[in-house]
Amino acid sequence: MPSPTDLPPPPIELLDLATGYQRARTLFSLVELAVPTMLADGPLSREAIAQRLGVHPLAADRFLNACVALGLLVRDGVAFGNAPVAATFLVQGAPTYLGDQVLLHARTTYGLWSDLTTTLRSWRPGATDHAVPAEEDQGADSLRGQHNLARLVGHALGRAYDFSRHRALLDLGGGTGAMALSVCALHPSLTATVFDLPAVLDAAREYIRDEAMGDRVAVAAGNFKSDPLPGGYDVALLANLLSVSSEETNRALLRRLYEQLPPGGAVIASGWILDDGRTSPTIPVLFCLQDISWNAPDVERSAGTYLRWLRDAGFVDLEHRPLCEPSSMIVGRKPA
Repeated sequence: MPSPTDLPPPPIELLDLATGYQRARTLFSLVELAVPTMLADGPLSREAIAQRLGVHPLAADRFLNACVALGLLVRDGVAFGNAPVAATFLVQGAPTYLGDQVLLHARTTYGLWSDLTTTLRSWRPGATDHAVPAEEDQGADSLRGQHNLARLVGHALGRAYDFSRHRALLDLGGGTGAMALSVCALHPSLTATVFDLPAVLDAAREYIRDEAMGDRVAVAAGNFKSDPLPGGYDVALLANLLSVSSEETNRALLRRLYEQLPPGGAVIASGWILDDGRTSPTIPVLFCLQDISWNAPDVERSAGTYLRWLRDAGFVDLEHRPLCEPSSMIVGRKPA
């Protein structure tokens, strides 16, 4: 043990971890106060922002400068403006607006994680395999909040994978249809069916109607764990899906897909997949604990695990490749 005259400095890495909540809470308040939207037309002074927000100028000063320190805002003299990330993703009404996703974390994540120690001791894989997913996690309102982020990931998927070789996509657990809409927008000859629980498909119908894609993107209601799947597809998408079911259910699903796909058909599993060391990417590693906190049937698995499940189901030409950080995708084909 070091002597009192030879003590090390405080560990900044532990202090950074311990203040993670304060960083996130600053982001949440920035979105709740709609500051990026306020600054969309240009920078404003601290006093102008304080007056519009109804807060004391000194409190505004500390809050705005905290946002500068976190890379959310920029300061030029006495004026504050949006940093590029806020201008692109936190201005209300923009097609890339992710404020709803941010606020979803604010509403659900922190209360959920407050009891992580107890949940770690009680969680068992597969115990909730046939339970209805928590409304706060997979309900219609939650999926609406995630829609724009899923659109961006779907756009990346449509560019990373050559869908031109296919004619019909089955988007399993497709929620609001965000991924299917993005992929079909990039591949005009492709049609898609979004398959999900009836309670969430009303939102999908609205987005499909709003984007005038009703002639190419359809919906079908059902539970992929127990109900027959729609037919006629030659590529199946499992986006952020495998961690909501047990290993047994996932393996059975992959066998069903293999049987139904035509020769040369493909299955794509995408999402926050772990590397084989299971310590990266950081966000998926942390969100395994989110799965446990939600009492989900499983956690996110490593790429090697998913590749093995696909191989065991009969798929060949397996590959794991990056999509958009922290997402990646795994592709398997049915032999021609």
